[in-house]
Amino acid sequence: MLRAVPVIDYYGAKGWGGRPAADLLPRQVVARDLIARALTGLPGGTVLDVGCGDGSFLDTVATHVGNPALHWIGVDYSDHQLAKAAALPHEFHRCDLDQGIPLPDASADLVYATEVIEHLTDPDLLVDECARVLRPGGRLVLTTPNLHAWFNRLLFPAGIQPVFYETSSRSTAVGAGPLRALKQDTLPVGHLRLFNRRALLDLVAQSGLRPELVRGARFHAVPRPLWWLDGLLSRRASLASILVLQATKPH
Repeated sequence: MLRAVPVIDYYGAKGWGGRPAADLLPRQVVARDLIARALTGLPGGTVLDVGCGDGSFLDTVATHVGNPALHWIGVDYSDHQLAKAAALPHEFHRCDLDQGIPLPDASADLVYATEVIEHLTDPDLLVDECARVLRPGGRLVLTTPNLHAWFNRLLFPAGIQPVFYETSSRSTAVGAGPLRALKQDTLPVGHLRLFNRRALLDLVAQSGLRPELVRGARFHAVPRPLWWLDGLLSRRASLASILVLQATKPH
């Protein structure tokens, strides 16, 4: 007998929580610096965090930028995370990103989506919606795991499930083989789609945005003895653990 499959909130009360605001991940540092640079000199305007979670990264970036004339908005699916965000002095809304972004056309000067596109059934819609809500000349900053990260290029021919790609809604140990010994937690985070550098560039371009750069970032879960190697190889985006893309909406 078929049964309905409920939408899983992997970031609800029983799932993944937030991290301390001061404890930025490598990809967040790269994204924060790109966002801050893009907002330099902007007299005012609106910044949108798509998939804001508990709002801690949004608040950290707002503090780092330090421009009181900017209006910061966050949208997310998780009621649990948004309940935490409500304590922050910013604007937050609940939405299903597979249905769109609840903002008017051309209403944001910068949109960023960190580690959200890989969770969606319709990534094309997400980028279309980011392009729609951006004003001409506005920028998109997006981060996502790299399917072709250097370690995945080694795992594929060894017949081991690539890191970041989840085939089970119950455990990331499925298909992990010897990597199971390195996993501190096997709770899935809800990855549905993965991209390499080329796929991400193509996806953004087909929505009418102009890609400006793709940078790499380290993956925080790489074993500490390999941090140096991950950092070194992440200097080349196509090999990096995490992809950080910046694109502009043409005038």
